[in-house]
Amino acid sequence: TSGRMELIAPLLGDFDVVGLQEDFIDENHDILDASSPHTLRVRFSELVEEERIYGSGLALWSDFREVERRQVHYSSCHGLLESSSDCFASKGFQAIRQELVPGVEVDFYNTHLEAGGGDEDNAVRAEQVSTLLESLTSWSAGRAVVFTGDFNLHGDDPADIPQLDRLITEAALLDSCIEVDCAEPERIDRIFFRDGAGVALQAESWQQDMEFFDAAGVPLSDHDALWARLSW
Repeated sequence: TSGRMELIAPLLGDFDVVGLQEDFIDENHDILDASSPHTLRVRFSELVEEERIYGSGLALWSDFREVERRQVHYSSCHGLLESSSDCFASKGFQAIRQELVPGVEVDFYNTHLEAGGGDEDNAVRAEQVSTLLESLTSWSAGRAVVFTGDFNLHGDDPADIPQLDRLITEAALLDSCIEVDCAEPERIDRIFFRDGAGVALQAESWQQDMEFFDAAGVPLSDHDALWARLSW
């Protein structure tokens, strides 16, 4: 809601890079944008087809300089008034190459994969993982990566495990939560990273941010605000 967005907005400036998902509503995005101190703010709001209602819902904000970007829609979805209604949105991914300091670049990715737990949803997620891998192994080949997102891949779901393993293995990703021995490694919201192009990344910490609650102690979003501190 717009009221919750007004509470979330001033909290986002504490982070060097922010990956947002489900940022679908223009008016609510404007509330976030008006409070942001980030010098780079990229929202992927284009519709993949005219019959879609929303854009991807993705926004990536950063204090670093943009070098190059690509934003890609996924080619399929499942469910309009069923199966989590993914086809209302134009889901996809953002990939923004950024310069930390002169000569030091990292590719920052952000995505929101298909929801739902049916066979059709599983098939769509598999296609989307393939699309991500194409970019991670070509456009970002040999490069350092930080990857935020709502992956909708459960580490304890037999249907999801192969896709999660494929993404991690084929793209040589590390999960920041697992790297610091966190207590909740199977969340669907993850912050991945990898080394590349002379840049070595290391996870120093990972946690849920406890400021993202209202005065009554209710979370401001149905997805907890998670952050990781990475050194390079």
